[in-house]
Amino acid sequence: MMVRAALNYWLRRYGESFQAGGQSYRGIFFQPPSGLLRWLFAHDELESLARPLWAVAVAPSVNPPQKTTLLWRGTSYRVLHSIEFRMSDTAVYRLLLLEPVV
Repeated sequence: MMVRAALNYWLRRYGESFQAGGQSYRGIFFQPPSGLLRWLFAHDELESLARPLWAVAVAPSVNPPQKTTLLWRGTSYRVLHSIEFRMSDTAVYRLLLLEPVV
């Protein structure tokens, strides 16, 4: 699929390395949009999360369970949510929502 191939190219070229479960992966990190956060969390839950929150787009084969700790830029983060995006029956990419481990 063309979209999946393009994303894999972007991950190889522009993605940053991070480690999870003893493996190294590449992902594109960004601040999650507020609409996504309001969709996933109730107001009280959102207020109790550690900041800063990050989202990372990864290949669909990267699927760490919730609460998995990963290391990015020398800081530990915990996976809060994992959302798989599909086109028809093909997984295109996965979005991981992260919070810092405090």
